[in-house]
Amino acid sequence: MIQVNLLRPIALACVLALAACAAPTPRPEAPASDAGGATDPAAVAEPPESEDKEVMAALMAGEFAWQDGRTESAARHYARAAAASDDPAIAEHATRVAIVARTWELARTALARWRVLAPEATGIVQAEAALALADGDTATALARLRALLQRGDAEARRMVGQALLGGADPERATAALEALAADTSLPGGVDTLLALSQVAQQLRQPALAGRFAAAAVAAAPDSAPAVMWKGHLALRGGDRAAARAAFERALAIAPADRSNRLTYAALLNETGEPGPAADALAALPPDDEVLAARAAYAARAEAPELLARVAAEIEALPAPRPAARLELLGQLAELAERREDALRWYRAVPRGERWFEAQVRIAVLLDGLDDRDGALAHLDALRAGGIDDDARLADTFLLEAELHDRHADASRALDAYSRGLRALPDERRLLYARALAFERLDRVDECIADLRRLVELDPDDADALNALGYTLADRTDRHQQEALELITRALAAKPDEPAIIDSMGWVQYRLGNHAEALVHLRRAFELQPDAEIAAHLGEVLWVTGARDEARAVWARGREVDTDNDVLAETVRRLDR
Repeated sequence: MIQVNLLRPIALACVLALAACAAPTPRPEAPASDAGGATDPAAVAEPPESEDKEVMAALMAGEFAWQDGRTESAARHYARAAAASDDPAIAEHATRVAIVARTWELARTALARWRVLAPEATGIVQAEAALALADGDTATALARLRALLQRGDAEARRMVGQALLGGADPERATAALEALAADTSLPGGVDTLLALSQVAQQLRQPALAGRFAAAAVAAAPDSAPAVMWKGHLALRGGDRAAARAAFERALAIAPADRSNRLTYAALLNETGEPGPAADALAALPPDDEVLAARAAYAARAEAPELLARVAAEIEALPAPRPAARLELLGQLAELAERREDALRWYRAVPRGERWFEAQVRIAVLLDGLDDRDGALAHLDALRAGGIDDDARLADTFLLEAELHDRHADASRALDAYSRGLRALPDERRLLYARALAFERLDRVDECIADLRRLVELDPDDADALNALGYTLADRTDRHQQEALELITRALAAKPDEPAIIDSMGWVQYRLGNHAEALVHLRRAFELQPDAEIAAHLGEVLWVTGARDEARAVWARGREVDTDNDVLAETVRRLDR
């Protein structure tokens, strides 16, 4: 079968981007006491400057090497700059670069220079911890990490995270964390436990992260950040029930916490409760993000009264109205079938990121208001005004053709595709769409010509190979061997694609290989009980004598799509 997946869909019904708008997928976030961590070269701060020409030359060489990803070379240049300078900031930077680059001897040299220039710098303790971990000296590393934690501030916790993540072997860093987890007198309380839990999570040690999180909650049962982080870890581990319980507990502790409430609502939505998700956000002060999320959840819940209330709240937000808000108001009006209001909002969207989609919706709405000529004129004006993006220009021709198809005007739809291809020669979606239009009009040779052009443009495109192969197998009697070769290539590229497996079964049937055809068609139907696949499988079963099974397969196909033309024609032709 032909898989129609090259077209970017432009729905005529109001299929809102609202469904995804401002409805974040729940995901673990860093707790308030973020430990941080320099895990890659990009995380190192910008190098300092110097008035000394020799030092400045070394710094510049180091920076160029760093930007090119030559970290070891960068570390050498920075170490040279540190040796020639009395600026402790340069020695500090050289030390950090060498640690991230894992050039340990250079790191020790730069650190020695740093100690001379700024012996009291807290960062020296962090560097000593990192180097001790690199040497496998866990006792020294733990002593330095505890010394940092003893300071009890966020910057110190960030340094601990960097020391564990920035250059150390993950196994040694994990061993150090295990030792810290066993320390019942660890300084810093709940903030330290949360920071270390985050580091463990970044080291891909979920069990250890959970131990720190559980200890944090035990130490501070009424700490919303601790409880919420425990919920995040449960969510990462796939335990949505535990995550939900933790989020609800955190919200009971801090009901006005915006981040927690947004995440909790997203979790409710993910677990199939969009209505309660919308209700959960009602406690937050209304703004664009909150109201957009509430609207998305209300739309999914098919709650028109709630949608109407949310729309009224969005409309009542103070001016100026940003483009995203205007677009959302248009979407909500369209969903409520208030088309004139939707037009008004979409027309107010200014030029910018959201303008083109608003213009597309205007054309769709005009057609829905029985103003087909107005919709087509709008698309013509849109093109005349200049569209500097080829994909969007193609969208206007695709939409025009779709509007004609809606009115069963196949010849004008075909003309729209052809005009689009004159403006954008070899545009793949337009070629594919025109090929399908030719096929529907029984202009098979022209359909095949467009599909051949798609394969010429990209000989490795499995979908184009399959479309051409299936069309040759299904609509001609003279190209079966070529069809088999094309579909074989498509199947090699996508061995588990039901549409291509179906095509292989169908071409085998057309070649008279019934047993092999059944193997492929049964597998395709197992993967995707599609009505067209049901038609093909049923036909092969029918001609091989398994007529009761054929009828059962066709019945399953009708359950999926009662109006499928291929299935209806097959049953009518065979089961008289």
